[in-house]
Amino acid sequence: MNKVKKKASELLKIDELPPVSNYLSTGCTILDLAISDRLPGGFGAGRISHIVGHESSAKSILALEPLGSAQRQGGHATFIDSEMTLDLQRAKDLFGVDTKKLHYIHREGSDVLTIGYFFDEILPELEKEALTTNNPSVSSIDSLSAMTTDLELEEETDKQSYGTRAKSLSKGFRKHIWQLAKSNLGLIFVDQTRQNLGVMFGKKHTFSGGEALKFYASTRVYVNHIKDIKNKHDKIIGIIVYFKVEKNKIAPPFRDGEFRLLFDYGIDDIGTNIQWLKDACGLKGNYEILGKSFKSLDKAIDYIEENNFEKDLQKEVWNIWKQMYEKIDRKRRQR
Repeated sequence: MNKVKKKASELLKIDELPPVSNYLSTGCTILDLAISDRLPGGFGAGRISHIVGHESSAKSILALEPLGSAQRQGGHATFIDSEMTLDLQRAKDLFGVDTKKLHYIHREGSDVLTIGYFFDEILPELEKEALTTNNPSVSSIDSLSAMTTDLELEEETDKQSYGTRAKSLSKGFRKHIWQLAKSNLGLIFVDQTRQNLGVMFGKKHTFSGGEALKFYASTRVYVNHIKDIKNKHDKIIGIIVYFKVEKNKIAPPFRDGEFRLLFDYGIDDIGTNIQWLKDACGLKGNYEILGKSFKSLDKAIDYIEENNFEKDLQKEVWNIWKQMYEKIDRKRRQR
């Protein structure tokens, strides 16, 4: 009984949860602002983030960009490739990932990366490594849908193991959520939408792994491919991606927008910012950027790149963003 009281008294001591002080950029200024309401911003280090969407909607790219962001800030980066689809050369060329320093974890031979193995063996080592530096670290998991459980491996393929994935996730998050914040290690999960056949009205899509990740994630971003980008030869060279921050505990939620993704380039942040400024200011016709007028988006992009005005463009976006999401000025709140 005394031991129980002693443990309870220790638990009752105030031990403040470290606030989010470091951020992992997505490579898109608009999305970084939507998630963190600050510049520079992005996913919160030390927190769990959830990227969901349909196939071919830039989910994996949004999980790769923070790897390079963490490395540039002096932190560690890990990529859990449960789908076995990562091209390391593209990760280096398009997203600035230092592949020599990257922890790349995938299945080897007949070994299968399970949820239990990730939480019990891999994650504790990543947390210890992250504690060796004060800089933000990140681990991206692509994807949660491809990860299995030990029970599923033991059973035959035609048998169903309802609830095992959700229970494993929930147990793992409960064990590690405090240590993640303490070590400044961000977890980013990629997750595909699933059609919810049992629903006639309302949301017709659900996610793998039950409700555990939805509850424990500090941020959940939904993405969807809404339009193709074509060149002058009418060939598809990229897509327009719609995003919405459906859940957010590090900044105001429910902010949305669009960004440009070029297949052989990555996220076109300059083009996205220019288009966003035009739409936000309600301009029609020419693009008015940094006091200059341009007839086409391509000419505006060339002007920014040739004069190295990327930072100036971001500052202009940030200024307009603050005006659009101006905070309510209240002098007093009754308690």
